Amino acid sequence: MQLSPSAGHPYQALAAAVIAKIQAGELKPDDKLPPVRELAATASVTIATAQRAIALLGEQGYVTTIPGRGSFVCERPETSDDESPLQEQLQQIRVELADLQSRFAALERDRRNS
Repeated sequence: MQLSPSAGHPYQALAAAVIAKIQAGELKPDDKLPPVRELAATASVTIATAQRAIALLGEQGYVTTIPGRGSFVCERPETSDDESPLQEQLQQIRVELADLQSRFAALERDRRNS
């Protein structure tokens, strides 16, 4: 998984990529996220970065973590009153851009390896 530099710090980009999967329906409520080590390896980040991304997802209400069991997708959080529709659309565009960049990078790697 290639992370978008436009999404901010690597932990923010990883969190945005997970949010994109949630919003696309690839991850549904009560689905378990991959273990931190696997998530870190898939995204080519450190374990600490993956842990920080999961913590951010928890703060935003996208996942809940149960010690010893893992992290699970929650119902999509309601938008707060101070969050305008334009901000929500901008976040969605950033998430989709990160996903497209990840897919493009994977295609480029595959093409070079062929």
